Amino acid sequence: MSPLRFRTVVSPAIGLAALLAFGAAHAVTPAHKVAKTAAAKAPDTLKFDKTDAVAKTRGSFKGPKNFSHDYAVPMKAGQTLEVMLTDKPGTTFTYIYRPGAPQVEGEGRKKWTIHPTVDGTYVVHVFLTKSAVVKGDSSTYELTVTRK
Repeated sequence: MSPLRFRTVVSPAIGLAALLAFGAAHAVTPAHKVAKTAAAKAPDTLKFDKTDAVAKTRGSFKGPKNFSHDYAVPMKAGQTLEVMLTDKPGTTFTYIYRPGAPQVEGEGRKKWTIHPTVDGTYVVHVFLTKSAVVKGDSSTYELTVTRK
């Protein structure tokens, strides 16, 4: 008896369909997931003013190598955290991560108001959209964080 031999047959149509499916799945990967995996360093702690209420910082991105930055904001339960982002040309957004938890509800935004229920360090993740990263676009931003 001779051993059975299997021959893999892949038609060009099946190969193209698989390639398109992979491309479509990759294209819809949220930019924050791409940015989150690339952001390996610890977040910068924001420096608040004398009243300990307002912190401002400026930054810039240039895709595809520089497209996200994280800022740590120590908060106490019961305070209010307000985040405001202004940018040019409009391709930069933020997420807020609670201590030890996934992002706060909602899509990437330019303005947030949240009411922390636990003490801890919240992380403001500023990122360039995936399409801007892929195109190699640039962005400048100003981030204002207020805690009350």
